[in-house]
Amino acid sequence: MPNATTKSRARKPAHSPTAIPVRDRKVRIVNLGCSKNQVDSENILGEFGRAGFTLAADGDRSAVTVINTCGFIEAAKEESVNEILAALGNRNDGEKVVVAGCLSQRYLGELHKEIPEADLLVGTYQPGEIIERLGLTSTLPSDCIAGAGPRALMGEEPHHAFLKIAEGCNRVCGFCAIPGMRGKQRSRTVADIVAEAQQLESWGIQEVSLIAQDLTFFGREKNGTENLEGLLRTLLRETGIPWIRLMYAYPAFLTDGLLDVMATEKRMCKYLDMPVQHASDRMLKAMRRNYTGESLRQQLRGLRAAVPGIALRTTVVLGYPGETEEDVEELLALMEETRFRHLGGFTYSDEEGTHAFDLQPKVPQEVMEERLGRVMDLQREIATEDNQARVGSTVEVIVDAVAEGETHHFVGRTQGDAPEVDGRVLIHGAEDAEVGTFRKVFVTGATDFDLEGKFAL
Repeated sequence: MPNATTKSRARKPAHSPTAIPVRDRKVRIVNLGCSKNQVDSENILGEFGRAGFTLAADGDRSAVTVINTCGFIEAAKEESVNEILAALGNRNDGEKVVVAGCLSQRYLGELHKEIPEADLLVGTYQPGEIIERLGLTSTLPSDCIAGAGPRALMGEEPHHAFLKIAEGCNRVCGFCAIPGMRGKQRSRTVADIVAEAQQLESWGIQEVSLIAQDLTFFGREKNGTENLEGLLRTLLRETGIPWIRLMYAYPAFLTDGLLDVMATEKRMCKYLDMPVQHASDRMLKAMRRNYTGESLRQQLRGLRAAVPGIALRTTVVLGYPGETEEDVEELLALMEETRFRHLGGFTYSDEEGTHAFDLQPKVPQEVMEERLGRVMDLQREIATEDNQARVGSTVEVIVDAVAEGETHHFVGRTQGDAPEVDGRVLIHGAEDAEVGTFRKVFVTGATDFDLEGKFAL
């Protein structure tokens, strides 16, 4: 992990867990990393709320700062350490600093030695742990969802929420350290997930994104008594949430029944986030992905055929040890053939404890960056052409926000665009609209990643 002792900071002594007066009970949550971490942060914030705390606004003094860290790749670890040091260096007298999440789960012993000023170090989220170890009391409501915590939503769109359906992962991908931090997959029960979804619906949530490290493996560690198809059918029957979105689907277990739900149910977003990581047989085998380039292509073609109009998002890794120019060309060919609507690219990060850490030869950083640049240039061309083809059509959008200080008036998204990571619809015109509602928009223009339009009459 990044060496915290090499960074300059003002050292202040650690604080004992003395009682916090009610008048001072404000908490600041610094959330880092993925949407799964965000759900954990929302659970932590909700627990503090039940202990009588309010969320500290910018400029407020807080009695507690919780940094929910990410430890996935080197850049994320650096960001987490910097946030910890900033919190320690700038804290108020008496303020407690709590370090939680993946970084501290992965490096708990090292952090205890290198950052002794932290008041509390814990790993990934465990219900009630932080509150209890700070010596606070929390009264949970009678309708608190088991395993979900009394969440307090923190997302950018108040009408959208992530819904985590499982923790951990049973995969052994060569580049990934997550199973070592989050453990084996542990799926929640369908009843538990549905109860939380109903709670979210009662708060006015109009869109939920189902997330897990391996979404399509849901329930399968329990000998198949529950699965993703069954969960979706139950959510559709037991809730009225208008949009249900699937994120982080490993390329496996896309059954005919699951595809039928996605194709026929109007409330299912015609969208799937399925990280493929690469396309060449050599790289897929080295990455321990358990599929071939051809089986991946067949699956993608099957998806297109089974769910017409589906928007596909994926993620790829450039520079995995041993990668060649021929491997990159195969990936570019897959992109040309599949034409993902959205694609995120990353350079390989050497992570201790992973299968790939000792693999050779390593790809130089400048070569990785050049390859990533080519991939993203191609994706920009594909996305631009895809968006230009939508000009003149009418699309349904969810209105996400009023555009302050912009030439457009509102910002929205289509079913094919997930919040925070995908493109937007920039809506012009003086007609009023309520955030969180669904409207028809006539598309008048397009850029590489965004659409522009006006409300349809």
